[in-house]
Amino acid sequence: MLYNLNIRWILIFSILMASIYFIMPSYELYTIKSDPELQDINTDHLSEDAIQLGLDLKGGLYIVLELDYLTYLLQQANEKLSFNKRIDLESIISESINNALNNQTDVLYELERLSNENNIALISYYSNLFRSPTERHNLDVIELLGNNRKDSMLSILEIMRNRIEDHNQYGMGEPSIQQLGADRMIIELAGISDVSKAKDYVQRTAEFQLTLVENLQVFKDLIFQIDQNHKRDYKLQYQLIPTANRMLAVDSDYDIINQILDSNKSILGDKYDILWSNEAFLGPEGQLMRELSLVRSKPAISSGQIKESRALISEFGNDDAGNWIVNLDMTTEGKVKWSRFTGNNIGRRVAIILDNVIYMAPTIQAKISSGGTRITGFKDKQEAQDIASVLKAGELPAPINVVQINYIGPSLGQDSIASGTLSMMIGLLLVFIFMVFYYNLSGLIATCALLINMLLVFAILITMDAVLTLPGIAGLLLTIGMTVDANIIIFERIREELLISKSIQSAVHTGYNRAFLTILDANITTLITACVLSFIGSGPIKGFATTLSIGILCSMFTAIFVTKTIFLTFIDYFKIKKLSI
Repeated sequence: MLYNLNIRWILIFSILMASIYFIMPSYELYTIKSDPELQDINTDHLSEDAIQLGLDLKGGLYIVLELDYLTYLLQQANEKLSFNKRIDLESIISESINNALNNQTDVLYELERLSNENNIALISYYSNLFRSPTERHNLDVIELLGNNRKDSMLSILEIMRNRIEDHNQYGMGEPSIQQLGADRMIIELAGISDVSKAKDYVQRTAEFQLTLVENLQVFKDLIFQIDQNHKRDYKLQYQLIPTANRMLAVDSDYDIINQILDSNKSILGDKYDILWSNEAFLGPEGQLMRELSLVRSKPAISSGQIKESRALISEFGNDDAGNWIVNLDMTTEGKVKWSRFTGNNIGRRVAIILDNVIYMAPTIQAKISSGGTRITGFKDKQEAQDIASVLKAGELPAPINVVQINYIGPSLGQDSIASGTLSMMIGLLLVFIFMVFYYNLSGLIATCALLINMLLVFAILITMDAVLTLPGIAGLLLTIGMTVDANIIIFERIREELLISKSIQSAVHTGYNRAFLTILDANITTLITACVLSFIGSGPIKGFATTLSIGILCSMFTAIFVTKTIFLTFIDYFKIKKLSI
């Protein structure tokens, strides 16, 4: 079938028209953006279908994350520590963190130094890290904490990449994630401008819990004790509003209530936590209200028991029909625990908690043996998908804090981008001149194939929702050379065939057939390298590999199929007697 020239041309024109169709929105978008007189035109409808520029060409957010040492080192400590001993450890860690900031040193180094100076035995806090904790020195504890920190940072790096996989499926520029030192990492998000959402998304620990909500009377008793323990004029018992089974607060009092609760943790001890709901609502007097709940510190289900999470729209017939929800499936262990927990607490409320925020607290109506549950109360599709994504990627092994977040413009600048475009055009022109000068009309055919190859590569990148970065452009430039190189091999083979007095048609067929294996071998070896880079690499490296892989496949099509079709057309339809090569 592919020996029929009409079918070959139909295939080529169909692919060419499809490529132009996908490229046109990008051409229109960047033509409008580059013309100051057209800035008033709305381009939102074009942006969705156009190729996106990466952080180094377009700009975006530059985020520096740092390990939350206070929370992390407390998590590493023995769970059986008394409340007072845990408070002592918190004080030691806080002082070590301050010393590290002042002296520009490592927190673990300062923790060891402070412990040695004050004759503090760290093994008394971290005995759980050793099988035989006897005769362990502070240096042993610090070395083990250092190894655990290294493993935790590697896990955070991997989870972060998985977490944003849906937004960066092909690694073309968002995000670029890399570790910086022992306890920091850098994330670059191309084309992102919403600082608040980006910060919340990357900083989520994804600590998921299902835990029991205590009854209102126990909550009131604890509030009374807290009020007696602090000397502020603001008293919780007069400011909080108890309802039938809920405790409400005015949303504007959020900060002062948190300050009071933080300074009175000893009253709650290890048994309870007081947490806020995720959303405020309008009260009867027009004030924004938010619910507070007293929950058990020890959860019935945690992140480790979640097997799968999916964001979807609730089906018709449910109370939240039409709203976005996240469905959760549990592991075998989680199903057993959930079944036992719901069976023992029918009629009581269970809090669904993510990163210490309550998303909902429904009443348990019956024993749930299926191991499935769902989270509701999301503002929109994006929030539901974000939470499903972080739950699917897994809980971070250690909490992280955003220490720096900046908008950054194109690292090349508009002048550099223009210079890069000019350089590419000059390169194409020089290749064009060389091919036409050395191979005459055949060189012109090869140049046409090269232009078609560029169109195909851009069209495929656009259909993949790729983000074009500098490494991606480098991959494109490399494919230009590979496309021309394939044609040079073919043309030289045809020349050899013509020298032994073969007919033009026979020389073309033989030249393409004999050059095919050489071109195929060369491209396969390059393609293997690109695939390795794609699977092992990340960010810019993966973007370069993706562009290179597409360019290789497209160059095989244009250099072999397209150019041969043009040659056969000249031979069969125009009956040429001499080949200009």
